[in-house]
Amino acid sequence: MRLTVFGATGKTGLEIVKQALDGGHQVTAFVRDPARMAIENDNLNLITGDVFDEASVAQAIKGQDAVVCALGSSELKSTTVRSGGTKSILKAMQENQVKRLVIVSAMGVGESWDTLSMFNKFFFATMLKSSREDHEAQEVAAKESGLDWTIIRPSGLTDTPLTKAYSIGENILAQTSRISRADVAYAILKDLLENKFLQKAVTITN
Repeated sequence: MRLTVFGATGKTGLEIVKQALDGGHQVTAFVRDPARMAIENDNLNLITGDVFDEASVAQAIKGQDAVVCALGSSELKSTTVRSGGTKSILKAMQENQVKRLVIVSAMGVGESWDTLSMFNKFFFATMLKSSREDHEAQEVAAKESGLDWTIIRPSGLTDTPLTKAYSIGENILAQTSRISRADVAYAILKDLLENKFLQKAVTITN
């Protein structure tokens, strides 16, 4: 599979790139700073650019089989990097006839809001209000794109090892509100091969 990963130097993006390469896939990593890509592999192609630059985004997407969007921001202030960047990606996919897309969102977005605890609802509605709004707009854009999208909504992300033991499905409840980035990456790559969750937004947790 020829796969492009946006947000490839973030913690989740790096794990997706690593596992995809380990699985023998050809990966194009879209990065702002190539120095942050710690992985070297003959099947890894780096494209440096800004996700709001249509030309570089199109260059990364043309001729690919699938796209994974793991865009994010560590800042608590207002941001549109997810929604705005995703719209740029969607446009390039439509123009280049690349249909398959997986987006990394978050548990609590959209209809999964009702699965959160009262504490997490308060946290999401206050400290992470801007992030949630950005995710909401991102998901809406994907759902209206006409592409073969899947939205993955992880619960609290950790840097723990791959377990392959997790729960995934629509609007499921979290037992621990934790999931490793390694398991999220594994689930994404698995679904790109199986297409089990086409046109679905699913929560992944353990």
